[in-house]
Amino acid sequence: MLKNYLLTAWRNLIRNKVFSLIKILGLSIGLTVCMLIFLYTRDELSFDRFHNNKAQLYRIVQDWEIGNKRQSMGITNAVVGETFAAAIPEVQQSVRLKGVTVTVKRNDNLFNETPLFVDDNYLSVFTFPLLDGNSKTALTDPHSLVLSESMAKKYFGSTEVIGKTLQIKTADTFEGFTVTAVTAGTPQNSTLQAEMLLPLNYYEKYNSNKGWFGGSLHTFVLLAPGSNKKLVETKMQGIFYINIKDKLQKAQAEQGTTVKISLSLQPLVAIHLSKEAGPDNGMAAGSSPLYAYLLSCIAVFILVIACINFINLAVAQSLKRSREIGIRKVMGSSRTQLIFQFLTESFLVSLVAFLLAICLAAAILPFFNQLADKKLSISYLSGMGVYIFYLALLIVTSFIAGFYPSLVLSGFQPVRVLYNMHSSTGKNYLKNGLIVLQFTMAIFLITCTIAVVEQLNFLERADLGYDSRNLVRIDIPVSNASEKLPGIFKNELASEPNVLGIAAKNDGRSTGSVQAGDKIINTERNKIDDRFFSVFKIPVLAGRGFSPVYTADSLHSVVVNESFVKAAGWNNSAAAIGKTVGRPGDKRLVSIVGVIKDYHFLSLKEKITPAIYTMNPDFNFGQIWIRIKPTDIAATLAMLERTYKKIVPYYPYSYQFMNEVNAQNYAIETKWKQIISVASGLFVFLSCIGLFGLVILSVQQRRKEIGIRKVLGAAVSRIVLLVSGQFIVAVIIAFFIAAPASYFAISKWLEGFAYRINIEWWVFACSGSIVITVALLTLSSQAIKAASANPAKSLKTD
Repeated sequence: MLKNYLLTAWRNLIRNKVFSLIKILGLSIGLTVCMLIFLYTRDELSFDRFHNNKAQLYRIVQDWEIGNKRQSMGITNAVVGETFAAAIPEVQQSVRLKGVTVTVKRNDNLFNETPLFVDDNYLSVFTFPLLDGNSKTALTDPHSLVLSESMAKKYFGSTEVIGKTLQIKTADTFEGFTVTAVTAGTPQNSTLQAEMLLPLNYYEKYNSNKGWFGGSLHTFVLLAPGSNKKLVETKMQGIFYINIKDKLQKAQAEQGTTVKISLSLQPLVAIHLSKEAGPDNGMAAGSSPLYAYLLSCIAVFILVIACINFINLAVAQSLKRSREIGIRKVMGSSRTQLIFQFLTESFLVSLVAFLLAICLAAAILPFFNQLADKKLSISYLSGMGVYIFYLALLIVTSFIAGFYPSLVLSGFQPVRVLYNMHSSTGKNYLKNGLIVLQFTMAIFLITCTIAVVEQLNFLERADLGYDSRNLVRIDIPVSNASEKLPGIFKNELASEPNVLGIAAKNDGRSTGSVQAGDKIINTERNKIDDRFFSVFKIPVLAGRGFSPVYTADSLHSVVVNESFVKAAGWNNSAAAIGKTVGRPGDKRLVSIVGVIKDYHFLSLKEKITPAIYTMNPDFNFGQIWIRIKPTDIAATLAMLERTYKKIVPYYPYSYQFMNEVNAQNYAIETKWKQIISVASGLFVFLSCIGLFGLVILSVQQRRKEIGIRKVLGAAVSRIVLLVSGQFIVAVIIAFFIAAPASYFAISKWLEGFAYRINIEWWVFACSGSIVITVALLTLSSQAIKAASANPAKSLKTD
């Protein structure tokens, strides 16, 4: 019996090549997308699960509440972990780690690396297999060094490196570090991605901080099996509060509001997808569960569209198979047997599509990796879990695609179909409803794609408040000695015609509270030199910028932005000149000598906040900004590199254009623009090939009607409208459903940007026009062919 079912199914596939191809192509694309998204989601959920102690490892997280603002930080100070390990029985061990950029020298070649400085039990608590060395003793000596296999080959050309040394500079001088172990490398699904490990006890010699308030490194604790996590958190909080009580009261006085700090334990395996305290400060590969949800939804939608095509075509083909079904019923076939037959056909189509999908997934995996910023390999397509998923996907797809058609086809009455009394040309609400669903999803995604593109274009064209063109940033070592470097650079480059200006700024971000009158203002703190505003072309609205003419500027003067003036409650920029500000509780005050126009020092996802600028020598420079001429950029960059290596011979050279820095702020949005664009194209393609198949069937089923209409004088345009009219109506209905849904989705997405576009009517009109135009092109090819055919052929008796 099964053999007969399979043979019949195969004959139907061969007999109806066009429709079989449409079914198989649609299903294979849907299955391919599902496979790739499954691999992506599987990889996301696998992060850090290879550690032997994964169930017992937790990171200590601080939750700060300042007034009505809340922030989670995955960092603590150095004393926290060791104190808890000694005082709380459930805490078996603590491990601290911190990522710090260092300079490595090998044969007069300099490299910037970011190793992890870790406690000596790091390799015992975390599972990173060693190729050579002892995990328990590898990091006990302050000058020991652990390299990954790839890093060992980079610096020494082999993995036989135990006992060899590298010169590494963490502060002002190079020191020798001896290789004591070699790891097999870091798995790609690890938030701890360091290829080089150094002892934290060495770092603490130069950067000691035994306080409890604040934080600068990650602290992990290994709990005893079966420990009560909530109980451990309660004990931690009690010890923590005793040690920070005085500091907390002082912070509340400085901030002028309530300040609360609570500790919690974050599972190691939850860090990668954490929405609040994610991987940073030496940890890597953070992500958001939202991406996995969105990609999963896209995969499901595409598979649904493919199944809709299958269902529509199977039902639409019912008239061609009605006599076969009638004869089978007359010969004694039960409805159950017919249902099983059609499900078998569905399984055969799904199996062929599935095998094709595996080949497609392997072929486009490199493109998918680039699109999703992953490094998935072909090996990810194997494994027992993947095989179970494949089997489940095949069975579910076969059932979804074949169940409803099998019910419809097996329900035909033999007397009606054998006397040509059965017709499928009447109203078919399910078929039309599925077409509407298909095009609703397609229009929804195209509308979202247009909105994402427009928002990114808006961000690229937005007035940032300064001139970002041809601005080059060069990183310099952060130390007291860096105070002199900008002046040296200016002297060296003074005669270069392609250099238009040089300025200096601190590296990274620094925030703090400033008291202005009776108000305490949270501000961005910046260390700049006297040329920063002119090089960036930032307008000074009132007063003046810094100047070497005023020798007191470095200690007694500051410049603020417009947002600071508004936060302080002053009437205008001019009113701020001469006002004094200072840190809360500090008697030392400085005078405001200038107010600059607000500019976007962060991405346009965030509002411009109050900012204060100083030349205080206690605050070190870390960046030099050079404005260059747009002509002969390559030669200018080469000259800057030569100059840098002459002035700073023992620190690696790196540069970046300001436009590149700004583009990196929107890297995630750019990636999602590409993903949604590809998904939109697939949605439209699958919808249209399904529509194409339905039009062919509609023409075949109505060929005699079309022939009669032509004989009676119907114009080609009328016949085209007859054939395609119901489908165009379905697309128009889809537009009116998709428009409000996409408006809601776009509005929610834009809430993540402080500065955003307005959602204009043309966005929806454009997406609707694209889909309707493509649908019309798809329909017209077959409709015109049917309308132009010789009616004599269609009116012949079958």
